[in-house]
Amino acid sequence: MVRVLFISRSLGPGGAEAQLAELVKHLDKSKFEVTVVTFYPGGRHFERVQSIPSVRLFSMGKKGRWDMFGFFMRLRKVFREVRPQIVCAYSGANEAVFLMGKLFRAKTVLSIRSSFMNPDKYDWLHALLQNMGRYLSHHCSLVISNSQAGKDEYAKVGYCGEKITVIRNGFDIDLYRPDRSLGSALRAEWGVSSDQILIGQIGRIDPMKDHPTFLRAAAIFAKERADVRFVCIGGRGSDTYRVELETMAKELGLQDRLVWAGVQNDMPTVYNALDINTISSAFGEGVPNALGEAMCCEVPCVTTDVGDAAYLRSDPRWVVPIGDVEGIVARWRILLAMKPEERVEIGKASRVRILSECTPEKLTEQTETAFLNLIANTKG
Repeated sequence: MVRVLFISRSLGPGGAEAQLAELVKHLDKSKFEVTVVTFYPGGRHFERVQSIPSVRLFSMGKKGRWDMFGFFMRLRKVFREVRPQIVCAYSGANEAVFLMGKLFRAKTVLSIRSSFMNPDKYDWLHALLQNMGRYLSHHCSLVISNSQAGKDEYAKVGYCGEKITVIRNGFDIDLYRPDRSLGSALRAEWGVSSDQILIGQIGRIDPMKDHPTFLRAAAIFAKERADVRFVCIGGRGSDTYRVELETMAKELGLQDRLVWAGVQNDMPTVYNALDINTISSAFGEGVPNALGEAMCCEVPCVTTDVGDAAYLRSDPRWVVPIGDVEGIVARWRILLAMKPEERVEIGKASRVRILSECTPEKLTEQTETAFLNLIANTKG
């Protein structure tokens, strides 16, 4: 049995957290003894991981950014108990994985969950962690990137390209499945009738998601189609940025056509409430979960060419350049000009794409192989 310990900041609603939950569920428990440690308690996926047989889950109860000494003492206690052979990072935990892995002589596996992150959009801490990651990548055992774009772009800025392997996300096709009846009550809650078109954008309130591009496209399309409504789903982000976006939406005349839905815990219902899903991100995406999950639900998707989104979408008709407002609107026009049965076929083809490229089985198989190779090399 190989003892593997995963560290993640939290098990909240993010895409990386969802992927960690999916991975630990499917790892072969006859080969791997699995432990998950989070900085902070709770979150959408906490109970999900807690319920998985043979997976141990610890929260370090971190009280904030600067709660360091107590946090590391509690983490040290867990490491002494588990004695991991492999320590793997998920969602903002590379530094903790590297430090504790070295202290306890374990193989250290770092994580890249994004492509290029625009440093001008974030604070000094982001730049510091980027520089630290560059150094750590040359001294760890392995780096797993969930996208080819992430591998290529991080290698360009000095990460050790030879240590980066690409293992793309795996989407739960049983959880995320087409069932339009699931979304009807939610549409009614948002004030969207059955004969109206609902176009959604899913992602936390963050500059990388480029809500302004989505809002500008929505404003143009709202003037063309009286039957279209829009919804933005995701975490609040900073108060200042959120207010800026809400003000922009009002100035564009969208106040009666747009719903700010915030965090939603039942994402299969959300996807099944949409007629079109739109990824407008400007940077930072690896493999966008909001794209893959919507494709599983057979929702027609339009996406910007960010990260590995074009690879995942696979059909260039529905991929537009970053920031291309008119391009997004044009794709919406094309989709709504189609017969309903034609849109259904586009959705079905999307699910087939996920089944061929991004299943939990592929994610698990590739991760298990990477981990076992690390152990085999140790023994060699």
